[in-house]
Amino acid sequence: MGATFQGLDIAKSGMMTYNASMQTAAHNLANVGTTGYSRQVVKTAAQTRNVSSIKVEGSGVYVQGITREHNDYYDVKYGRANATYYKYNTYTYYLNDIQKVIYAKEDNQAGITTSFDEFCKRLTGTSTDAGSETRRKEIVSYAETVSSFVQETATNLKALQEEANEEIKTTVEQINAIAEKVASLTKQINTLEAYRNTAHDLRDQRNVLIDQLSSYCNVEVKEKEPADGVGMNQYYVYVDGTILVDTENVNKMKVTESETTKNINDISGLYQVTWEDGSPFSPYSATLGGKLQALFQVRDGNNTTTLKGKGDSLTNDADGNLVLTMKNANINDVNLLNIPAQDGELTINNFTYAYDHFDVHVEEDGSFTYQFTLKNNISTKQATILNNAVSKGYEVTIGDSVDYKGIPYYMAQLNEFVRTYAQRYNDVHKSGYDDYGNAGIDFFNATVAATGDNYIFTTKVDGKEHSFSSLATPEANGSYTGSYYYMTAMNFCVTDAVSDDPRLVACNSESLPGKSENLNLKKLSDLKDDSKMFLHGAPDSFLQSLTADVGVDGQKAVSLEQSQKNIRDAVDVQRQSVSGVDEDEETESLMTYQQMLFNQYKVLSVMNEVLDKLINQTAV
Repeated sequence: MGATFQGLDIAKSGMMTYNASMQTAAHNLANVGTTGYSRQVVKTAAQTRNVSSIKVEGSGVYVQGITREHNDYYDVKYGRANATYYKYNTYTYYLNDIQKVIYAKEDNQAGITTSFDEFCKRLTGTSTDAGSETRRKEIVSYAETVSSFVQETATNLKALQEEANEEIKTTVEQINAIAEKVASLTKQINTLEAYRNTAHDLRDQRNVLIDQLSSYCNVEVKEKEPADGVGMNQYYVYVDGTILVDTENVNKMKVTESETTKNINDISGLYQVTWEDGSPFSPYSATLGGKLQALFQVRDGNNTTTLKGKGDSLTNDADGNLVLTMKNANINDVNLLNIPAQDGELTINNFTYAYDHFDVHVEEDGSFTYQFTLKNNISTKQATILNNAVSKGYEVTIGDSVDYKGIPYYMAQLNEFVRTYAQRYNDVHKSGYDDYGNAGIDFFNATVAATGDNYIFTTKVDGKEHSFSSLATPEANGSYTGSYYYMTAMNFCVTDAVSDDPRLVACNSESLPGKSENLNLKKLSDLKDDSKMFLHGAPDSFLQSLTADVGVDGQKAVSLEQSQKNIRDAVDVQRQSVSGVDEDEETESLMTYQQMLFNQYKVLSVMNEVLDKLINQTAV
C-alpha cells in the first residue's frame, strides 16, 4: 500500500522530470542553426522506493541523465571524406592556374604553343623567298616572342610555387591554432565532467574543431577513460600517425626555411615542416591527406624524376672539402638534368647531406660521373657514416622523389624543351652562314645571371657531351662557355648579337656575302617536323603533350573533387540524421512536455483536495 503523501512525491517527480525535458527541448530549438550541435535528449525511468528492503514500484519518474545524440563512426567517415575533398579542391585550384599559365590561353590569346607555331611559319615562309632583311627581322622578332612567353610561363610557375610555399606555412599555423583550442576545450571538458556535470556543448565545439582540422590533413581521434574510473579522460589527436594533441598538451608543427633547394628552378626559402618533439615529418606521405598533402605535392611534385646513382667514392679536394663521386646514374643527358647548381641536397642510407656544387665528367661511353662537393658543416661522425655508406655502394638520391606532376615537373618539361630545341637549332644554325658570309653563331641562348651576357655553348663531339661544372666560370676574355645545363626556361633568350643585327641569321649553306640561297634556313625550318627530337615526337607534339598533361590532370582533379564532395555531403546527411535538430519535432516535444507538466499540476491539485478531505474534514 502506498504512503499517504506518496501522490505528492509522484507529482513532484513528474514536475521535475518534464521541466528538465522542456528545458532540454528549448535548448535544442535555440541551437537549430549552431554548427556541429548535437541534439540532446532527457533519458527517464520509472522511480522505485525501498520499503523494508523491498523495492516498491509505482513511485513516479526520475531523470537518468541527459544524453548527446551522436555517432562517432560518422565523425570518422566525415573526417576522411573531408580531408580527401580538400586535397582535390587544392589540386583543382593550382592545376587550374597552371593550366592558364601553360595553355595557349582562352579566347585565342597567345601562349607558348601559338607563338612557337608562328615562329615556325615564319621560318617556312622565309625559306621560300629571297631572304630579305625584313624577313630576317621577322624571324628574330617571332623567336623573341617565343622566348618571352617561355620566360613569362616559367616566372608565373615560380610565382605559383611561392604561393603554395606560403600557403604551407599558413596551413601549419592554422593546424597549430586549432590544436591549441582542442587542448583548451579538453581541459574544460575534463574539469566539468570530473564533478559529474555534462559537457555536451563543449564536446560539440571540440568536434567542430576536429572537422576543421580534417580539411588540412587526415586526423585520428582517440579518447580513453581512466582504467580504474578515477581521473580524467585521455584525449589524443594524431596526424599521420604522430600525436598532435595529448589531452591538454600540444605537439606543434614547426616551419623553417630550408637552406637548400630541390630543383634548379625552385624558389629560395622553401619551407620545411618538423614536429616540435623531434618526431619525423613526412611531407610526401600518401596518408597525410587534406590540403597540406596537396600543397606539398603541387610545390615539390616532380613525377619521381629524381637523379639517382651508386655511391662510388668519398675523397677530399684541394681545399679539404669532401667530394662524393656517383656513377651508374639514371640521367646522362643535360637536357633532362634539373638538380640545383648549388645548395642542393643528396640522400644516402637515409641520411641527407647538403652539397655546395657538383661537376659532371662525361665518360667514353657517354655516361655521366657526378662529383658532389659537400658543404663543410659535416661532423666527424657524419663523415664516418657517409664513408661507410659510400664504400658499400649504397644508392645516392638527389632531392626528393615526389609522385605527382607539380610545378617542378612542368618547369623541367619547359627546360627540356628549350634546351633540346635550342641545341638542335643552334647546331644547324652554326653549320650555315650569315648575310656577311661568316659562319653562324648560336641563335638561341641563355642570360648569364652574374653579368647579363650570353653563353657560348659547347657542341657535342661524336654525339657526346662535354664535361662541365654546375657553376659556370668566365674564360680569360670574360665570356662564359659551357653546357646547355646552364640554359633554363627562366633565362632562355635569343642571342643578343642576333637580336641587334638580324643579318646574322645564318640562312645560307655556304659563304655567299650579300646573297641568299636559304638552304640552311630550310634545314632550320624542317626541325619542326623532326619526330626523333623528343620522346613524344616533334617539337609541336612535345608542347601538345605538355598542355594535354595539365589538362587531363586538371579535369581529373575537378571530377574527383566533385565526387568527394558528394561523398562527404552524403556522410554529413547521415550524421545529421542522428545528431541534427528537427525544428518541428522539437517544437512538438516542447508542447508535449508543457502539457505533461501541466498534468502534474493537476495531479498536485487533486492530491491537495484529497488530503484536505482526509486530514481536515474527516475528523469533523
